[in-house]
Amino acid sequence: MPSRYRQLLHLENVKRTDIWELLKDINYFVRESEKAIDTFFINITQQQNSESESTTCIALLVGIHSKIIDIRNRLQQLPPGDNGFDFKERRNEFTHLLIEGQFQLDKSEFESGREELFDLLIEGQPQLSVVAILDSSGFDKTAFAADTYNNNHVKFYFDCHAWVRVSIAYNFRMILDDIIKSVMPPSRVSVVIGEDYQLKKSILRDYLTNKKYFIVLDDYCEESDDVLDDLEEVLPENQNGSRVLMTVTDPDFLSSFDLENGQTIHPDSVLVGGPLIRLKHEAWQFFILHYGKTTLRIYMGEKAFLTAWSTIYSVLELPVHLKICCLYLCLFHPGIEISTRQLYWLWVAEGFIPHNSEETAEHYLNELIDRGFIQVKKRRAGGTIKACYVPTFAYVALLLPAALTGFFWSPGLEEESMANAK
Repeated sequence: MPSRYRQLLHLENVKRTDIWELLKDINYFVRESEKAIDTFFINITQQQNSESESTTCIALLVGIHSKIIDIRNRLQQLPPGDNGFDFKERRNEFTHLLIEGQFQLDKSEFESGREELFDLLIEGQPQLSVVAILDSSGFDKTAFAADTYNNNHVKFYFDCHAWVRVSIAYNFRMILDDIIKSVMPPSRVSVVIGEDYQLKKSILRDYLTNKKYFIVLDDYCEESDDVLDDLEEVLPENQNGSRVLMTVTDPDFLSSFDLENGQTIHPDSVLVGGPLIRLKHEAWQFFILHYGKTTLRIYMGEKAFLTAWSTIYSVLELPVHLKICCLYLCLFHPGIEISTRQLYWLWVAEGFIPHNSEETAEHYLNELIDRGFIQVKKRRAGGTIKACYVPTFAYVALLLPAALTGFFWSPGLEEESMANAK
């Protein structure tokens, strides 16, 4: 971890330790309250009305009432707005560090790379070409890929299109299903999607034969190039200008490639000659798009680290009603499609939504979307959100505060959250 960032992460600098003790007490109280309420309702359901059981239920409820009074009194003794740790100030410090001392993307260089990419997509050689887009300072690789994917010239040029979110846990079965759903007509998807995995790969390959396709794999986080081997099995080389874009998070992904001059790429490499750089690949034309002047390890590692911690502070800065709804998103694997209606019901069932109002839940969702913690996947005809997903960077950033507050836990959570903060 860069030394200039460490001072911002010292939680022991929090002066109001009584607040952390109070939060722990509230967490414990919530768990005990749930047990008491469960006991109360079980007794009612089973109609067990013996005097001893009634006495136990009354004692539990009296204990809950006393604890509520105790917590309320302690909260009233806290000075308003003073918690000894200004999350907004810390987030602003991180934002400053994100800019200070880092390579800033020149607009002319950005446009040059964009033009090179469009030339490759539309006017490049007929061989199937793959472009891996890397993280860069002042450059959102997913937004860049989306702008390319939604371009009218691109949509007109290719026969079929697919945008697939890969996310943390690589699963080509899911990727295969998403490609099938995107490129095939719905009537055929309903027949194919339930078939055997190997048969589906064969069906997709046959379907894409003689078609000019454009496929985007967003947020590939693995350091291996397994995805390319899997894609070779389903993507035919039609010699008609088909293209694949990938947004890549881990620079180690490139360690299995060589530059055209034979030089091996490693995390300490400084890539020059770009922003669009040709690499060696046995089967396809392979390129990387990268804006950067330092080593891949430093460049991508520091950017990811700072972005993750800036997002963590943004989580901690949320008002309570949004914070609990936001932390709840840890339960969903990043990139997985989430039905908004089911999400509303889950929030309501957990007691997060006042008066169990679906309208309020929808308002909370829109606020979290505006803040970047959730992305829209599908909309209904009227414009309301039908499905959403949690981006990888948001998921990773949510894991740490969820673990620290005891909001959510699973085996290996601490290792997973740090291992994926790349």
